[in-house]
Amino acid sequence: MIIRIFRARIQPGCLDLWQEKVEKFSIPWLISQQGLIAYYPGKPVTDESREYSMTSIWEDMNVLINAVGDDWQQVVLLEEEASLVEETSVEHYESFNSKKIESRCEL
Repeated sequence: MIIRIFRARIQPGCLDLWQEKVEKFSIPWLISQQGLIAYYPGKPVTDESREYSMTSIWEDMNVLINAVGDDWQQVVLLEEEASLVEETSVEHYESFNSKKIESRCEL
């Protein structure tokens, strides 16, 4: 599995608009991609931060490249969102020794 972590620092005063556009454009585009296993959009937990993230989990590198193109190490920004962004980054990781935790209930 491939883990793709996208981060974006949003222009001041544009956080709500960014989130609206991600929900309207990015998430529908993302979930339409073949080979996507899961995605986790993240918003700031404090008022001081303007950084959002999108973590996506992909079956393998081939499906990621099919989704985002041969230039897979570059950020993908939809036109509707680009003007709201101050800075972006994207990182990729290969999953190892992972296991889904079903429950942490103690008896």
